[in-house]
Amino acid sequence: MLGQAPQSTDIDYICVAADLLTKMTSALQSLDLSNRRLTLAMATAGHDLRQRLHALCGTVELLTSSQDGVRRAELCQRAKALIFCLARELEQLAQAGRDGGRAASSTHCFVIGPVLQQVKSDWESEATAKHLEFTVTHADCVVESDQRLLTVIMHNVVGNAVRHTEQGAVSVLSTIEGRFVSLAVSDTGPGISDDDLHRSFSFSPRFGGLNEGMGLGLFIARKTAEMLGHEFNITTALDSGTCVRLSVPLAEH
Repeated sequence: MLGQAPQSTDIDYICVAADLLTKMTSALQSLDLSNRRLTLAMATAGHDLRQRLHALCGTVELLTSSQDGVRRAELCQRAKALIFCLARELEQLAQAGRDGGRAASSTHCFVIGPVLQQVKSDWESEATAKHLEFTVTHADCVVESDQRLLTVIMHNVVGNAVRHTEQGAVSVLSTIEGRFVSLAVSDTGPGISDDDLHRSFSFSPRFGGLNEGMGLGLFIARKTAEMLGHEFNITTALDSGTCVRLSVPLAEH
């Protein structure tokens, strides 16, 4: 009848339905987050492996054309190191598959110097082969971030700079600004096109061979920084180079 108060059983059903809807919504949001993390993890793994292959191909090319015995020995060691890196990253990718592709961040405090030193070690050889001035300076400080994901960001940004700069310089500068350390990767390359810059805001499947992928590298760096809650900015202009700046919080004393 009109105006009749709902029975207690009706109220119970409504409460159960509302509770079930809340749980389903929460589960859907969790699945969506896991899917986005998995997509980022797979894009990162694929791009990193492609970068290693690109560097390996370049090293082998130099090796076959060099007549200097000392230089050939250096290039052989470089090629072996790259192969070991590829093997390690393939194992990490396989482990991620066994773990369900989790890509959650784990924030902790660590000295930033070794991260930048590893980036320098990994890209210095390719920069030297291209006759680029390559410098990496870092502040002696402790930051609060995820060391693995911060390394992913820096490798993608520095890798883009080295691979797309044909002459001039690539520099990585770290400066303390208030409660943050600012990591600035600058190059004298051709700048980033509007298409590649736009692509860095969303995943795009339109990527080609080993020499392409700037848009994907920027996407990975930007989305990883977003996951960590770090500010990520790009300043660029065609034929005027690029500066990518990442702000990482200093550890609280």
